[in-house]
Amino acid sequence: MEKRTMKYLRNAFASLFVTASLSGIAQSAEAKEQVVIFQAFQSIQYLPLYIAMDEGLFAKRGLEVKKVTAGGGAQGVAAVIGGHADFSLQDPMTAVLANIKGASLVNVAMVVSGVPVWMVAPKDSPINTLNDAKDKTISTAIPPSTSTYLMQNLVKEKGITGVKVDTVAIGTEISPVAAHRADIATLYQPQAEQALSNGYKIVYDFAKQYNGVFAFSTIDTLKSTAEKRPEMVQKFVSAIAEAESLMQKSPDIAYRVAETEFTSLDKNVVHSAIKRMLDQKIYPAAPVISRQAFQQGLDVQISVGNIKPGEVTWENSVDNDFAEKAGHF
Repeated sequence: MEKRTMKYLRNAFASLFVTASLSGIAQSAEAKEQVVIFQAFQSIQYLPLYIAMDEGLFAKRGLEVKKVTAGGGAQGVAAVIGGHADFSLQDPMTAVLANIKGASLVNVAMVVSGVPVWMVAPKDSPINTLNDAKDKTISTAIPPSTSTYLMQNLVKEKGITGVKVDTVAIGTEISPVAAHRADIATLYQPQAEQALSNGYKIVYDFAKQYNGVFAFSTIDTLKSTAEKRPEMVQKFVSAIAEAESLMQKSPDIAYRVAETEFTSLDKNVVHSAIKRMLDQKIYPAAPVISRQAFQQGLDVQISVGNIKPGEVTWENSVDNDFAEKAGHF
């Protein structure tokens, strides 16, 4: 009888232990804070976000992050303003322009700290530098697009005359050159690497011009979110910081995650694109948005007439508190 009683108790305790464990797992899953981020596009430039998601860097901080592709920076910012997203990822100037119109957004983390834009031409073309672009046609993305603004600003600064512009859907900028309707294409990655692998040459390298000091893509949120949910924002930014550090220390992780996120791309193109962007400081080592990097982006917008001089300041547009508290990994 005693043996039967002990066996019963052991089974009962085992059952209770399993039930408690399952309950704990369920409660743990329920305890994860739901966070939504809208990204402008699915882009290899946004790899720090994907690494933070795929490597569980958000999850270990108690966040369950849902990523939504907006189809454009303005749509992502609109989702934050409308309460459909906690964060958005795109050109920080998109949030700045929204603030000029009455929104209250703040940029909290750098994701792309250099300029991932290259101008290319066919290898047998007589165009070897931007100075050869006089009276030529340049294909570029339909505005609003940072690549297009950069190109327009550069042509203006260099005093290159007679340049014609052929605007096309983002990601198809090489097509007019391939069809002989344009002479030069202005490209992001991985299109730039694909073009180089297909016999094109670089005629201008924006990455070298800015050397990793340009606020190209950042994460923004409402100022009210930063004030009312600071712990959530801190966890989110800290995960981004860890992802950025991980990329610098272990590029193989970046390659692996990129392969899972961009399965239709040739692996060699993916690796070449990531290596070039790491080498040219396009992926930041930390999420802090420096005054100089922000000003570089702002100057381009002022140059093309989207923002008036003195209308925007770094102090009112950037909150580095979370990035600075994220620490070093």
